[in-house]
Formats: sequence, structure tokens, C-alpha cells
Amino acid sequence: MVKFAVCDDEQQAAAYISDKLIELYPGECEVKSYPDGNSLLADMRRESFDALFLDIGMPLMDGMELAGKIREDDPYIKIVFVTNRTELANLGYIYGAFRFVRKSSLEQELREALYSLNECFNSFSENLILKTPSGVVSKPPSSIQYFEVKGHTVTMVCNDGKIQVCGTMSEYNAMLENRGFIRVHKSYLVNRRYIDSVQKSDVKLSSGGLLPLSRKRAEDVKNKLNAFLINSGK
Repeated sequence: MVKFAVCDDEQQAAAYISDKLIELYPGECEVKSYPDGNSLLADMRRESFDALFLDIGMPLMDGMELAGKIREDDPYIKIVFVTNRTELANLGYIYGAFRFVRKSSLEQELREALYSLNECFNSFSENLILKTPSGVVSKPPSSIQYFEVKGHTVTMVCNDGKIQVCGTMSEYNAMLENRGFIRVHKSYLVNRRYIDSVQKSDVKLSSGGLLPLSRKRAEDVKNKLNAFLINSGK
């Protein structure tokens, strides 16, 4: 069962999004609707959701301000911004947004976002089987923060510790670039969901850590982060 929350002060838009979610996840989802950010935040203290659909243009607390508050407690939940202000798309990755959906193209782009969410849920539920010097390990991609290479040694940094793995960084990049991992430096391959922001010469992680950002890769990293927000995810 997938749990969604829709936060939009326009009742008609909220109802449309809720209906589409139920249509595309028949019998497999629960949808709750909220007219403002405060009511959603209050509920999130008591229950969890798999994805949030946030209207940006809400009074009192807009969608981006709301996303900032949500990220203080949950750096991983999927956030889809719903708006006509496409000029804000390049700011979305600051809040770890999964997509921007334009209200002017709501039906088509919402459908694409939902299919991409479904693919993401499915792909991140499939564990990676990786070789290590001492055997084989199985890890869900969602638990892997980044890969680091020093010399010829590749280390996988996970939420529960570090593991030395066999293979090359190029092999892991090819394996994982379509599953949300981005090569930010020749020595680092980072899970997009753990990127808090991109700075001048560093990538800030949601954990607060900093990883170096290659100057020649900086534009590509930003483009890939933006692509996750505004494209279909393929």
C-alpha cells in the first residue's frame, strides 16, 4: 500500500490529483488531502507518507517553505511540486524535489510523474547484489549514500556503515546512473536522494557532510538534478 498526501488550497486541483492517484494505483494506495501546510505537518508527526504533492502558490506557507520544513525531519520522502512557475524548477533540487508538474499540463505531466514514482518505488525495492573481498552483500539502493574510490579501492558508504566492494567506479556509474546516482567527481558517485544542495566546489549531503564537486562535472550534475525534476525520469 502506497501512501500519498496532497497539499493544495485549491480544492478542485487537490481533488483531481487525488482521483488520478487512486485511478493509477487502484486498490493499492491511500490518499489524504490537506488545504494548507500546517495541517499536513501536524499529520506527518503521527504518520508517514511515500510521496507528497505540494502546491507552490499557497497563502501563508508556500510549497517550497513547506518542503523546507519537511526536509528538516525527512530528507528522503518524495516531493512533487505542482505549479505553473516553471522558473522555480532549478531551485527544486535544494529541497530534493522529485518532479515539477505544471498545472497548465496537469493531466499529462501528473501521469508521467506517477509512472516515474512507480518505477522509482519498484527499482529502489530491488536490492543490489554486490561482490566484496569477503563474499556477497545485498543492499537496497535507498540505503546507499555514495561510492568512493581511493587508488583501486571502491568503498560503498551506507546508512549503516562502510563496505569495501569489488569492481571499478566506472562499472558502478554505468550500473546506477539510471537509478538516481550521479558522478559528482572522479572519486565519488552519489545517490541523488542524499544530495541536499550543490555549492560552488562541493556537494552538500542531507547528513551535513560535504563531497568535492569537480569543476568540469558541475554543470552536468546540475542538469541531471534538474532533469529528475522536470522530465519523465528515463
